Amino acid sequence: MKTQTTKDLEKLLEKHFNSRNDFYVFECTLGWYGKEIVDCVMYNCQREVNCFEIKQSVQDFHSKNKLSFFGNKNYFVMPYELYKKVENEIPYEIGCYVAIDRLEEKESTNVINEYGTKRKTYRAEPVNGMNELYCIKPAKRVDLKADKEVILSSMLRSMQRDFNRNRRFEYENLKKEIKEIKENNCYKIGD
Repeated sequence: MKTQTTKDLEKLLEKHFNSRNDFYVFECTLGWYGKEIVDCVMYNCQREVNCFEIKQSVQDFHSKNKLSFFGNKNYFVMPYELYKKVENEIPYEIGCYVAIDRLEEKESTNVINEYGTKRKTYRAEPVNGMNELYCIKPAKRVDLKADKEVILSSMLRSMQRDFNRNRRFEYENLKKEIKEIKENNCYKIGD
């Protein structure tokens, strides 16, 4: 069962993708009889495969579940507060998106350059929240750890699963609406 935080992170990730150039699916099983499930896999027009593992707590981050990072770029997606706790444990090549409310501008120290000019420097500090995703650590590009054809066919199979699931859901809702209309609008003959 997914927690509300996980659902919120999925929605933010979905909003983050470009609908014209990014093709993605959640909960994608790699291969026909695969044991690896990635939380989200995305294929873009630059022919890159990006994998996303959603983590919502320290326990989730340290869980025994296998991390399915087989893409060209691989990312964790997590709340900013969690990132602050585990940032030193994230491998060098793995990137990280954090859920934030906004970026807050903070003033840093005065800096004097080699010409003796004094100026203030500013930095942006994320504010914890669930309003948007912010790439706090970019991923390093690596070679695919699986065959691209297997990845794309796995994505298609998962997309078909989601499509059929949505159609069944819509069909059940339509049946309920028709039943309610019939119950509410039935007239007795002779009235």
